[in-house]
Amino acid sequence: MKLIGMIWNFILNPQAGGGKALRFWQQLKPLLSQHNIKHHFHQTQYQGHAKVLSKELAEQGERAFVAIGGDGSVNELLQGIFESDCDLQEFVLTVAPQGTGNDWARYHHIPKSPNAWLEFLQAANVVEHDVGVVEYGDDFLQQHAFINMAGSGLDCHILQQMGCAGGKSLRYYSTLLSSLYGYQGRTLHFKRLDDSSSQDVARTVLLSMFCIGRYGGAGMDFSPKAHHQSGVLHAVCVEDMPFLKRLFSLPYLLNGKIEQHSRVQAETMRALLVAGEDTALFQCDGELIGELPARLTLRPCAIRVLTRR
Repeated sequence: MKLIGMIWNFILNPQAGGGKALRFWQQLKPLLSQHNIKHHFHQTQYQGHAKVLSKELAEQGERAFVAIGGDGSVNELLQGIFESDCDLQEFVLTVAPQGTGNDWARYHHIPKSPNAWLEFLQAANVVEHDVGVVEYGDDFLQQHAFINMAGSGLDCHILQQMGCAGGKSLRYYSTLLSSLYGYQGRTLHFKRLDDSSSQDVARTVLLSMFCIGRYGGAGMDFSPKAHHQSGVLHAVCVEDMPFLKRLFSLPYLLNGKIEQHSRVQAETMRALLVAGEDTALFQCDGELIGELPARLTLRPCAIRVLTRR
């Protein structure tokens, strides 16, 4: 797909990154004009507005989108496109990383400064990218897409503690440390749906992540082997453990050796069912979405993105 002549739709969350997303746009806008980059600008007015905007724009024929914000902003745009009547493969999606974690941007080596980002836009590779879909609610009739990772457990607890306002990555890590002490592991049931011989497996887990990308939680290396075109979900299940062992295990989340930990189970699959014995939430790309049970499936090469990988 050629990017020359493409009209980019920039969707800005002015609250992202504590206001730095808006400052980024103010610096980028004149650069786009100087380099004759065709674009439209849209600013969100409320939580969830990016999803409404991207759906409307997709149905009006727009095909190239830039989220100015973080992983949550990307997810909102993706969900809007997903809910439209359009084929995901027609779209190109990227991000100007100005949010809290920027984990999807980290995976694709997307820069943060306006000048460097403009160079990225002009020179990046356009590649196909897997998309995950979570089905949940009554009779699994509700659907939510994700492009980086979904999960349940400690990650959802941290998001609850931080609230809708989110915050900087430092706040995420401080909330993580406090949650390591107080959070109680949940018993979850897992069943592969892409293997007829698969049995229901119950585990008391601290964290369960289902990854397309590698990074989550403001820089944690959850799935070093994950790849955006692997055609499978990389499932990482961290079994519950006492507080001190939790604390001393933190380096495994940062050094790319998480699968070497004795309490970590890692495998790949195309579809699975996850259920909780008690009320348990799940998240998509760092956004709390709903309650388990949920079915997760992988759609290979479902959308196009920009990358330096």
